[in-house]
Amino acid sequence: MVSQADRKVAGSMLRDLTPLLNPRSVAVIGATPDPQRVGGRPLAFLMRFGFPGAIYPVNPKYDEVQGRKCYRSVIELPEQVDMAVVAVPADKVLEALRECQEAGIPSLTVYTSGFSEMGTEGQRLEEELTALAQRDGTLICGPNCQGVANLNDHMVANFSSTLLRHDIGAGSIGFVGQSGLFTGIVAAECHKRGLGLGYLNSTGNECVVDFSDMIAHMARDPRINVIGGYMEGIRDGIKLRNALQVAQEHNTPVVVLKVGRTEESAKAAASHTGSLAGSYETYRAAFRQWGVIEANDISGLFDFMELFSSCDATSDGNRIGILSNSGGVGVFCADQLGPLGLQLAQLERKTREGIASNLPVFGSAENPVDFTLQALTDAQAIGSHLSLMVRDRNVDAVFMFLGVQMLNLEELVDEIIKANKINRKAIVVGWMLGNKSVPPKFWREGIPCFDDPVRGLKALKALNKALPVSGLARPKKCVQAAAGRLEDLTGSGSTQLGEYQSREILKLLEVPVARGGLARDAAGARALAEDIGLPVVLKVESNEIGHKTDVGGVKLDVKTSADVGLMFDDLMATVAERAPEAEIKGVGVYEMLPSSFELIAGIKRDPVFGPVVLVGTGGLMVDILSDVVVRIAPISKQEAREMISLLKSFPLFNGARGHKKLDLSA
Repeated sequence: MVSQADRKVAGSMLRDLTPLLNPRSVAVIGATPDPQRVGGRPLAFLMRFGFPGAIYPVNPKYDEVQGRKCYRSVIELPEQVDMAVVAVPADKVLEALRECQEAGIPSLTVYTSGFSEMGTEGQRLEEELTALAQRDGTLICGPNCQGVANLNDHMVANFSSTLLRHDIGAGSIGFVGQSGLFTGIVAAECHKRGLGLGYLNSTGNECVVDFSDMIAHMARDPRINVIGGYMEGIRDGIKLRNALQVAQEHNTPVVVLKVGRTEESAKAAASHTGSLAGSYETYRAAFRQWGVIEANDISGLFDFMELFSSCDATSDGNRIGILSNSGGVGVFCADQLGPLGLQLAQLERKTREGIASNLPVFGSAENPVDFTLQALTDAQAIGSHLSLMVRDRNVDAVFMFLGVQMLNLEELVDEIIKANKINRKAIVVGWMLGNKSVPPKFWREGIPCFDDPVRGLKALKALNKALPVSGLARPKKCVQAAAGRLEDLTGSGSTQLGEYQSREILKLLEVPVARGGLARDAAGARALAEDIGLPVVLKVESNEIGHKTDVGGVKLDVKTSADVGLMFDDLMATVAERAPEAEIKGVGVYEMLPSSFELIAGIKRDPVFGPVVLVGTGGLMVDILSDVVVRIAPISKQEAREMISLLKSFPLFNGARGHKKLDLSA
């Protein structure tokens, strides 16, 4: 029997997009003579960008389009083409797909809107389109998309107005967006920054080909150094993990700007492309676990794409060395490290002494190092400081800030480039209000350079190596046993577990629980208490009572056997009065554990990512503090420990303010 989880994994396979993104020939269905119209642009772009394969306009209205013979149908084409661009009204798209399938065309790019983003009727039409495509294994990008482009191979089937420019260059950046206009913005900004685009793909409603398919395909292309993405939502978390694993195997960083972070904006995103709205906190957890570099704004997205398109150095840790020609800016930079998850490195003694021996009297050799005006006259000294810091074993990456630098430029650039070749440590330069000819020289040498120190420090954070994406783990036998017991309980009609049943499941999962058992009467409760050892806790057992304290169903610190009997009767009477409809199965009698710091641990099934694990500050403060961390299951011991360390309350149960240090391994 195939489980739902197994079906999900099988459906999460990544598709081969070669016919779509590297086609040998292209047909344009709905081609028009006007190159400014949606049906005319792909034909004009394919010709202007020098697509080397055959290009076939298809439109029964014309004999010739833009100087090329035009065909009435794809069935009449002289050869089987790899990809068809579809630019016809929504009610003609299914007919176009059927003709393409009859002609053996394996992939389509469907520009047309009017599908799931338009409501019930559009949703029905898209479902029919998807079913028809999946029946024959046809790749469809879209519908409701701006198309695809592989500029390194001169294949441009994207109708973005930005591509009307004659100086858009190919290059090492791959981009996929769930917004058509946003892909145009990316093309414009890459041109402005002098960055080359390898791919410019808009996925639209993703009826077949999706965001994850695009990431995996671009990651496998050795010409691509970085993949950028604009994401509204995904439908399959396992598939995203598979794609990101491909990216890591090919050492291709993935940078994503995720929108729909609030409940309201998530609904707006869903209405835009029909994407599945999900919890932003869960997306953040997935990104952190699976190595995605998340940009918080549009400029950050472009900064990171520029960073990884030019720089291949990475950082193994978060300890930062700072050198600056301004003590004030150095302190400002040090202040920014904490919120970014970075820390100020403690320089080795020989580093401090070496820098101090070559500093002006009023400079500082402590991190952040202040070399004051020395850069104006002594570039070699700056190179010496930087070289010493790069070699320091306590420094993982270096930020060099130079503000308003107009003199000694060639020498300074040469010294920084020389230091950059010492080892693989990342160096990022802040060049603020200085000579504008300098930053391009750094970028050409693979040294990121930004005109704002905060942007530079964010780049250093992004260069910190991500953890490897873990594959799907096979469950232990104890998990299978617990799952079987849960199936038995749900089969009997239970939708909520009582405490005793929950303890059964935890025991099967080999999770230690407090000693105890279930009593049906006062005598049984007394016997259990004497066996466990007093004092004890009494808790009402009922599948229908979620919060026991609300109905008087908990008695703490019961110290004598006689009190156990009295409290049992009192508890049963109180609960019967306050929750008369609830079925009472007895009273749990458990050992009274000493007071300690309480944590809450939980799991839920997210509609996109599947099982999600939660840990947080528990007890009475659980709803007040909202101090929780979530991760996608399965998690490793390292990830579990990291989750605990990220809680706001972590210092307290790690021994701060006189609290007893707790057993983190447990």
